[in-house]
Amino acid sequence: MKTIENPTILEEYYNNFPLSDFFNFGVKPYVSIVKFDSDESILKEGEVPFYLYYLLDGRAKLYLSHENGRVSLINFLTAPSFIGEMELIGAQPISKGVTAITPCTCYAINIKNCKTSILNDTKFLRYLSFFLSKKALDNTYHYSKNQAYPLENRLATFILMAAHKDTYRERHTEVSEFLGVTYRHLLYVISNFVKKGILVKTEQGYVIKDKAALSNISHL
Repeated sequence: MKTIENPTILEEYYNNFPLSDFFNFGVKPYVSIVKFDSDESILKEGEVPFYLYYLLDGRAKLYLSHENGRVSLINFLTAPSFIGEMELIGAQPISKGVTAITPCTCYAINIKNCKTSILNDTKFLRYLSFFLSKKALDNTYHYSKNQAYPLENRLATFILMAAHKDTYRERHTEVSEFLGVTYRHLLYVISNFVKKGILVKTEQGYVIKDKAALSNISHL
């Protein structure tokens, strides 16, 4: 995590994403703007967060590790989005893991000294209620889409969301669970994408060679 200190860049973010849109009280003294590299941890799994993050740009993924060693991909996070809001309101005491897919820029709100003010801020609570409601609707849509559309369409959408610099590197076991299909079915569809020249398998993962074709398949 790197803290942005360039005054011009800071002012640009504060102007484009005014803190007054979310808060009534003067939260700015508790806010810094930070940047995470791709594959860098934003929230470490199992820890109590020190910050409430607001994702300004970039994409990240939310995951959960199980006692048997398996990892489940829960969701993707795209800007704009809160990160750590469930821990802030006490819905879960410790965090699930959040990792940056692409470089991510966030407001980092140090909640140690302003948590009471945040939780008593009616403007923030209204905004958070809207945000959580929209997230619930998005999750419902994701579930219904998994039931209604072929894997080829859903996998194309997934690859475009998970890829960074046109390289897709997600684990097949996690993806098959997330999409609700068998491991074998997933490999079959990926193999078809390779045969069609849409993907090329490399040591680093799968390189997207025909993004237009993949986008066309993903348009449900």
